[in-house]
Amino acid sequence: MENILVVDVGTSSLKAMLYTRAGHLLHSAARPYDSEFGRKPNYVEQDCQTWKSALLETLKDAGDHVAVKGLDVAAIAVTSQRASVIPVDSEGVPLHKALMWQDKRSIPQCEALLGELPLQEMYKRTGLRVNPYFSVPKMMWLKEHRPHVYEGAHKLIGVQDYVAHLLTGRFVTDASQACRTMLMNINTFTWDEEMLGISGIDRALLPDLVPPGALVGELTKALAEHSGLKAGIPVILGGGDQQCAALSLDVLKPGDAEANTGTGSFVIAYSDEPRFHPECRTLCSASAVPGKWIVEAGIFTTGLIHRWFKEQFYPAGDSYAVMNAEAQSSPPGAKGVLLIPHFEGSAAPYWNPLARGMFFNLTMATTRADMARAVVEGIAFEIAKNLNLLEGLGVPIESVRVAGGLTTLDLFNQIQADAFAKPVLRHDNNEASSLGALISAGVTLGLFADHQEAFRTIMSTDPRRYEPEDAVTRRYRTILQRKDALYDALNSNGIYDTFNQVLD
Repeated sequence: MENILVVDVGTSSLKAMLYTRAGHLLHSAARPYDSEFGRKPNYVEQDCQTWKSALLETLKDAGDHVAVKGLDVAAIAVTSQRASVIPVDSEGVPLHKALMWQDKRSIPQCEALLGELPLQEMYKRTGLRVNPYFSVPKMMWLKEHRPHVYEGAHKLIGVQDYVAHLLTGRFVTDASQACRTMLMNINTFTWDEEMLGISGIDRALLPDLVPPGALVGELTKALAEHSGLKAGIPVILGGGDQQCAALSLDVLKPGDAEANTGTGSFVIAYSDEPRFHPECRTLCSASAVPGKWIVEAGIFTTGLIHRWFKEQFYPAGDSYAVMNAEAQSSPPGAKGVLLIPHFEGSAAPYWNPLARGMFFNLTMATTRADMARAVVEGIAFEIAKNLNLLEGLGVPIESVRVAGGLTTLDLFNQIQADAFAKPVLRHDNNEASSLGALISAGVTLGLFADHQEAFRTIMSTDPRRYEPEDAVTRRYRTILQRKDALYDALNSNGIYDTFNQVLD
């Protein structure tokens, strides 16, 4: 039986997961790590050694399991977070800590880009907003503020690209990752010469660009000796983590949409063509299916806020269980407490890097339980706003498939259904990105005729269904309107600008 090892490089951990071709998990190894927040305002970095160490350790775990069980590995598929930047030398050695996708130091570089080309034109070329979220402003920051690093760099690569180089020795990326750089033309899936010109980034610094699902090399002899896996195992770029999640959540035809909530949340719908929002509020990205697209809206901090709240307010014992039970005890609407989840700025729907999070409407009667419920409701409300953006483009959404760590909570899934006013579907297996990479690799290896057949085989069980409750939906609709009004009041009166100037 063909077994595939998936390396899934998330924001909080790296996992090496060995699957059968039918999606049965044979072995899983994970290593956690953390990004570095707060060294300076707007800085979010990570030591690249954390990924290398995690990769080496999990591959060794997988290799030991394969040896003991006498298994074969047909391929290694890689999926990862997107839009981080790592400058490396010709041997792939990092020259600087990674500038993470949440990093916002490059706001001035974004303003410089907008001085060269109108937002609408860049959006129609790249499918992206001009925002520190994406790679090229970070590259420009390195060129301006770390010229010795930029000049010494052989390549500027992402996290998936870094792991692929560790596995194969090759500098390569795929379109589902490259589409997050602001340097790929979303219409042609090629590097865009005009964007290279106005950004001032040298084309030679970019890795080779291939379609999602491409076989890009073989496991090196050195890593094979370290891990006990066979040298020469094919390595496949499954695609960006969110695009892979869309594969395993059946976002493969019009009417399909998903909300994947991990560190952040990503709302994705399928499209047969590039699709653009008139106010540039949604993103158009390359799908993990070669030659197709997804329409996307992302939120920076959702699951990360849930974790933060647990650490700050439930520090001892089985704290997640206690927190979730208390959240369940508070009624819909959390007794008036409202969370705005912009702890590291807002991506969609507002696209305001200076926005900040807040709990609103606290009183002396507010309990910890109300705040715990407000956390999960506030996350669901932000996702609902983004689903409304996609529907405003004419994207049909009949139901929403969900995945990610927070969706292990029935309460959160029911709140999502009530906030979306749509059925929410959740599969038992929560590893959406790694299963999507498995689907991608299975098609590449010829194990399945297409991605639909792979999905039907690998995700063979019916998902659990959560139906919206009319009375709660009506209450949430009112709260959503008040949330928008609160954000508008803060933003239109310059509150975010004023407070960020004080902090700086």
